[in-house]
Amino acid sequence: MGHAVMTVAVRLAIIFKAFTQTFRVSCLIPSIYSQAIAATLFLMLVGLANGAAAEVQEFNRRATATAQIMAGIPPVGGEPALERLTTLDVFAEHQKWMAAQWGQVRGRISAMQNWRSQKVKIPGATQKTLLYPFSGPDFFNAYALFPEHSQYIFFSLERPSSLPDLESVTAVQFGKLLEDVRNAFRDIFQRNYFITDYMNKQLTTPWIRGTVPVMATMMVLMNQRIVRIEPVDLFPELTRAYEARDTVKHPRMIMRGTRIVFAGANGGAQQQLYYFSLDATDKALEFYPGFLEWVGQHRPASALLKSASYLLHDNQFEKTRNMIMAAADYVVQDDTGIPYRFLRQAPWQVRLYGRYNKPIKSLRYGYQADLEGAYKEKPDLAELPFPFGYHWRGKQSGLMIANR
Repeated sequence: MGHAVMTVAVRLAIIFKAFTQTFRVSCLIPSIYSQAIAATLFLMLVGLANGAAAEVQEFNRRATATAQIMAGIPPVGGEPALERLTTLDVFAEHQKWMAAQWGQVRGRISAMQNWRSQKVKIPGATQKTLLYPFSGPDFFNAYALFPEHSQYIFFSLERPSSLPDLESVTAVQFGKLLEDVRNAFRDIFQRNYFITDYMNKQLTTPWIRGTVPVMATMMVLMNQRIVRIEPVDLFPELTRAYEARDTVKHPRMIMRGTRIVFAGANGGAQQQLYYFSLDATDKALEFYPGFLEWVGQHRPASALLKSASYLLHDNQFEKTRNMIMAAADYVVQDDTGIPYRFLRQAPWQVRLYGRYNKPIKSLRYGYQADLEGAYKEKPDLAELPFPFGYHWRGKQSGLMIANR
């Protein structure tokens, strides 16, 4: 135990010294270069911190190392079959790109975290579950706004799949894989949301398949490590029947699930994320009548809704909307979530932040005159200090918190 503590202390000393040197250098060179240097250093330090924490609590080294490599972070010890990949030129190029992008995204996430610490007050958060419908693989926003929740339940159309196997890839294959990673992250890095039509291609390549690789990569960027990734089947009898086509009717897509257990680099308590891929329209949910009941049992829950294409405005998603409103007592959302007309009724209380802008051209059906009127009644609202939703340029985003 003494040796482990000593090793952690040494690594933390290295981290402190490196940050000190970076600060001194950044004062002498143009900011654009100092930001890139700091971002690259940060990715290295995340690896050091993860290595230090590994001695405090065990985790899945192979899964964590795989995610770190995809994040542009050299893994620290334990996986020589993967560490060989970090010596390749394609990894150096990828690391440079990830460092530059993450340097900007980290600033955005810090702004979200600072705002959350002042505005998002959830009693008993460590005992609660976050519900995130239509999430895609967006771990960034969920964890930035709800970091203390012990459990997260995501569901959307995209399949979970699994991490890529890096052990036997060639240099050429590895280069293609890293290119696929960059393509998968471009929109969330730039806009702070994923585009569904693009994800259909980005998450179905030979190397990056499903949401699990993206979520795992986000976790290590947020200084988490992977403890366990395992498939989850809530309704195995239905799965067998639908796969065997033994019934006359079967769903367009069979529900798939994954559970990721993760923990912070400081050795804190484990948390878990459930991700399910399914069609959440009322009609499609008839094939899985117990799904919303299973999700809704985790009450009182919190809920996050953003960049959701105004699906909950559509009566085709009435069951999902009703489940959220019954299970959650705290909702953070943009205007694409639960229609404002439902939340302005007792017992809900709503606080508005940022700006209201009419929906983008392709989603004009989501316009809410009552929400626009509510914003006009409060012309002195401060700008939201981070992009949230479809109006991501120029601090034009809006957000509301509803609780009961």
